[in-house]
Amino acid sequence: MAPSAGVSSQNDSSMSPPNQSKELSQRELELERKRARDRRSQQAMRDRNKWTIHTLSEQVATLDAALHERMRDLGALEAQVRFLEGENAQLRTQNAALQLSLLGRNGEEDGQMSGASPGVASTVSSLSTPLWELYPRNIAPTCLADTILQGFIDARRAEGVQNMPRTGQDNPRFPLRPNLRSLLDKQHRSEDEISNVVADILGTYREIEGRPKQVAVFYIMATLLKWMVLLDKQSWDLIPLWLRPVPSQLSIPHAAWIDRIPWPRAREYLISHPQITLDDFAAPYSSGFKLNWPYDPDSVLLTAPTSDDDVAETTINPVYEEHMRQIRHWTVGDAFRLRFPELARLIDLDSGQMPVERGHSSGVSPQQSCHSQSSPC
Repeated sequence: MAPSAGVSSQNDSSMSPPNQSKELSQRELELERKRARDRRSQQAMRDRNKWTIHTLSEQVATLDAALHERMRDLGALEAQVRFLEGENAQLRTQNAALQLSLLGRNGEEDGQMSGASPGVASTVSSLSTPLWELYPRNIAPTCLADTILQGFIDARRAEGVQNMPRTGQDNPRFPLRPNLRSLLDKQHRSEDEISNVVADILGTYREIEGRPKQVAVFYIMATLLKWMVLLDKQSWDLIPLWLRPVPSQLSIPHAAWIDRIPWPRAREYLISHPQITLDDFAAPYSSGFKLNWPYDPDSVLLTAPTSDDDVAETTINPVYEEHMRQIRHWTVGDAFRLRFPELARLIDLDSGQMPVERGHSSGVSPQQSCHSQSSPC
């Protein structure tokens, strides 16, 4: 039996290597097939991911373009709303300015008829020279401001600017309205020479604080100085009635700073009391006068865009301009009243705060104030 078992064992061992090789080949084939399937699956997954990313990218681009278009439309609508709001605000201010102007002029006419205010608009037919060509009789400068301003006036008139032909267009050196840039932006100068020199003078008076007071003083000084340089009817017509020279300013030599005081009766008083100097008057006046503007101080100015998108033009609010052109809004405080009680009384008369006493002769009467040849301006 032993030999048979040995033969069987030899047959098994002789058949083992081919079978093992075959089994290995099948396992490798299966493994290769599995790898191939895995590669195809991975490629398919990559393709799907790539397609998904591409699709999502297109969707994002489409949504982004739609969002930009929506934002552009929204921006256009907002710009239109701002434009309409600005236009509406401008119309409201113009309407308010017109109403205020009508009220002020009616008040001036009533005041002139009753004698409550000096009303500088009486008719003088005996003058052969137009009123706008009658220059105040000033003495030699008594202060630095007068030296600068009188020197400026003399220099410009020596150039013959008052004889330059009028073309009907605004002269950039002497524009129709003061240029606020000279007042608001000390780092830049405007082409308006008058606004530049007035802003320089105003900057030396630290007591004049607050935007309403600064703008008002700048406005009346620049308006008066323009007339003094040009001596023409156009600039004369822009001067408020109460700021035009009263008879004593034309006939009695006096310090030039008096011409810039708003109240006619006060100017008369100062001319008749030359012992009151600017050193006496400046500090109480600069710190004590008021415009009685009841609204936000910053509202005296308006900012509007120009043709250049990067530049905005600042102008005086027409409501405030009409407000400050009415003398009844110019008053003085307690410190000034204590220092100059008689002047304060005359100022109250000019501003309509005090009724005129019948037969009282001090100050300027309506009949003495002669500042148009044909009709009130």
